[in-house]
Amino acid sequence: MMTFASGLVGQLVRIYLVNMTEFDLLNSIHLHGMFFNVFRTGTSLKTDEVTDTLMLCQGERAILETTFRYPGEFMFHAHQSEFAELGWMGIIKGIAPVNA
Repeated sequence: MMTFASGLVGQLVRIYLVNMTEFDLLNSIHLHGMFFNVFRTGTSLKTDEVTDTLMLCQGERAILETTFRYPGEFMFHAHQSEFAELGWMGIIKGIAPVNA
């Protein structure tokens, strides 16, 4: 499985997400092992939407923010099984900071 993003434990990770599928009106992302804040495009600089699964309509965008609490590999995937079966999944990696 491919690693798509990484970040240091304790530091903010920001993911810019766009649903670019032409053949399906809805798509989702589910992140294992952590929750993320959702900033929907054109809404606000603050959010009260915290989740581990996000649905996006066709052409919809969002910014996801999370912080790794511990090191490791965390899988993400679509919640529609037909997309996951086609390979719509990957890894984001939390990296332990090097102690000086």
